[in-house]
Amino acid sequence: MSIGSELTAARERADMTIEQLSTSTRIRSGLLTAMEADDFSRCGGNFYARGHIRAIARVVKVDPDVLLAKFDETHPATQPDRTRREERATSKRPTLHPARPRWAVVLGAILVGLMGWGMVRLFTLPSDVEANASKTTPTAAVTTPAPKPTAKPTLQPTIPAKPTKPAAPLRTKLVLTARGDGSYVTIRNSKSQKLFQGVLGPGSTQTINYAGEIRVTLENGSNITVFINGTKTTPPSKRFTILPTGKIATPED
Repeated sequence: MSIGSELTAARERADMTIEQLSTSTRIRSGLLTAMEADDFSRCGGNFYARGHIRAIARVVKVDPDVLLAKFDETHPATQPDRTRREERATSKRPTLHPARPRWAVVLGAILVGLMGWGMVRLFTLPSDVEANASKTTPTAAVTTPAPKPTAKPTLQPTIPAKPTKPAAPLRTKLVLTARGDGSYVTIRNSKSQKLFQGVLGPGSTQTINYAGEIRVTLENGSNITVFINGTKTTPPSKRFTILPTGKIATPED
């Protein structure tokens, strides 16, 4: 039985198709079909063919040594394969390159030269300065006093004036106390709006606090006692007007 037949029988015993074996071994299905037909030329050489046979044997669970022995009997190694391996070994030999100058050594030599020149200058500098000083004529230095800075006037902070609050409007307190039979009373402001309207019975009191004119109408003035800002006042008539100052307006007002 050929190696291709052995591979086919092992796959069928494992109950696998070409596609399933290709998925498990990651070998192309076309290459598997050619190997089962004893065509190993597509493997790229005996080395790769043996690797594929090992992978197939591992998946279908057979002894790979038996299959490899069968393959070696029918496919002995050829001379080109040895030549190819020798060429690969030769290509991997190390290549010798010409020695390049070591730049670190060059830079070190330059730095040493610079340091030596600096040391020479360091020890010869004082004598040079003395020689130059002896040749020069001293010059009298004239010092000009710096002008004194003029004092800047001190700016006093400006305190903003506090806004004055508007004066509160004058309020008038009007107290009406009824006696006897009382009276009907009407109290309005300068816009004829009613502040109070009704009957003050005997002994009753009505108090009005208002900022502005107060216009009072008494039906029976003799039965009403009038107090303006706490002061008892006798009105001139049944109808009278109390100014914001607390005074009763006269006909001239």
